Amino acid sequence: MNQDSVFSFDEALARVDDDRETFQMMIELFMEHGPKDLVEVQSALDAGNAPGVARSSHRLKGAILQFCAPAALRACKELEESAKAGDLVHGGQLYATLEQEVQRLLVALRQVYDKGIAA
Repeated sequence: MNQDSVFSFDEALARVDDDRETFQMMIELFMEHGPKDLVEVQSALDAGNAPGVARSSHRLKGAILQFCAPAALRACKELEESAKAGDLVHGGQLYATLEQEVQRLLVALRQVYDKGIAA
């Protein structure tokens, strides 16, 4: 998979003033916390807790935003907006899309991380 199809490496790196060590650290944090954030979204969704889904989605959206990942960002925004409106009817579908896109982002970030861009 080409990372550029999932996120913009150049734009994401520019957001941290081309500081590769900081970017590497951001990747580490997202690889650790991104899956946990997804679990929080899923738990709130399972509980029918629209405000909880909105909060968790919003937090995850902030993390995704740092990587300039349009598909993951769009999926997260859609779920957050739906939850803010109190509408969880399509929450399962929206979550499935979000989960898929976050997994794609995690794989792409892992590839970058494994190359050791800070070197």
